[in-house]
Amino acid sequence: MDDRTRALTRALGDEAFVNLVSFRADGSAAHTAVWVSGDGERLFVSTFGDSYKVRRIAANPLVAVAACDGPGTLLPGASYVAGRAVVLDRSEFRPGVRAHRAKYGRHFSVMWPARWAFRLVGKKRVWILIDLDPEASLPPIPPPAVEP
Repeated sequence: MDDRTRALTRALGDEAFVNLVSFRADGSAAHTAVWVSGDGERLFVSTFGDSYKVRRIAANPLVAVAACDGPGTLLPGASYVAGRAVVLDRSEFRPGVRAHRAKYGRHFSVMWPARWAFRLVGKKRVWILIDLDPEASLPPIPPPAVEP
């Protein structure tokens, strides 16, 4: 990993939220504002295993990420960076849990155990690992449609 990629990974990992763009089968962009954490080499996102973003990433690992606010509006000066995403197996959760706990502290420590209630109704959490690749080519990405 070169210094530029490492710096981008650290900067995006320090953001409260990123706009994660995955691509539908027709090539159109699907925007999702997500919590993110990083370990300096890669980014981690936690989500439900049956979410559409997980399905899109399984079909096409190319993603784009940019700093955003909670509703998903890109921050001033933010631009998309390409990356490759993979949905992690349950045995690979520990690095993501550590990174989120280190970043979000008490809030994460309270929210993480709450996920067990969702498991009772069949909702399982997964981790998405993102390796940035600023040199990768991205299709045109329209700005996210954010409701006021």
